[in-house]
Amino acid sequence: MIHAGRRSRRPVSSWGAERLDLGAYLERVGMPHLTPIGGPVRSQPTLREVCELHRAHLAAIPFDNIDFVLDTPVSLEPEAIVEKLCRRRRGGCCHEHNLLFGLVLERLGLPVERLAARVLLGGLGPRPRTHMLLKTRIGDDEWLCDVGFGSDGYLDPLPAREGAETTRFGRGFRVVAHDRFQWSVDVRMSQGWTAMYQFTHESQQPMDFTVAHHFLSTHPGSMLRKAPLLQLLTVGTSLQLRGDLLKRVTPTERSVDRVTVDALPRVLGRFGITLTEPELAALTRIFPDRSPARAD
Repeated sequence: MIHAGRRSRRPVSSWGAERLDLGAYLERVGMPHLTPIGGPVRSQPTLREVCELHRAHLAAIPFDNIDFVLDTPVSLEPEAIVEKLCRRRRGGCCHEHNLLFGLVLERLGLPVERLAARVLLGGLGPRPRTHMLLKTRIGDDEWLCDVGFGSDGYLDPLPAREGAETTRFGRGFRVVAHDRFQWSVDVRMSQGWTAMYQFTHESQQPMDFTVAHHFLSTHPGSMLRKAPLLQLLTVGTSLQLRGDLLKRVTPTERSVDRVTVDALPRVLGRFGITLTEPELAALTRIFPDRSPARAD
């Protein structure tokens, strides 16, 4: 059982870990039994426990760019992330997800470094370093954690060492050191290995992601402002809504369906998302509904 221990002697985190409502987070990911309050001081969480948290986060909290496409400001302050992702039960972008998970790991006593990456999967040409991933040390080994890549990401932390590999749904993931500075996480697809994103081990500061977040949420060239993108990853299912196309992948089947405006609330519910009436109305107005016109 994980306990956060007594916090009086813990140094103040530059990322705001002391401001995290850890109980609200554990309730959101369905693991309230990992009680953070009132427990004895104990050793850091094990790799198994961190893997369990990693999977629980991915299964409970979707990737969600709805605020971006609706021009709704998104704060990266710890209290705002908890309010949105935990209490309002919404999803968020990679920064919201990995900032939240990094704070959780810190509160559980693990060292955390925030790294910046260029997303290469599905893109053309040079890409900015706008993605966030995490590096932590568990025992004698370092691990990469990423709960913010969506349905194409990895379920469990990856060893932060050259040549490390894992497999999910028949898709392999590996860590590659290209030189002393440039590393990548690659994914094995039908055509072979391809880079998912490229990163360095340079530890970033909060302001670095404030700048990256401003680009993703406001720049007209941001891929996250073009159309709704919702993603959810569990042990058995990868679910993605991109524009009006809903893709579902399991170990044995794959389906792609077109979503109409009328079906939008129900489809959002499959990601655990319920919008307010004004939010749903605004999303409906920009939703790319290509269904046949009805004769009313």
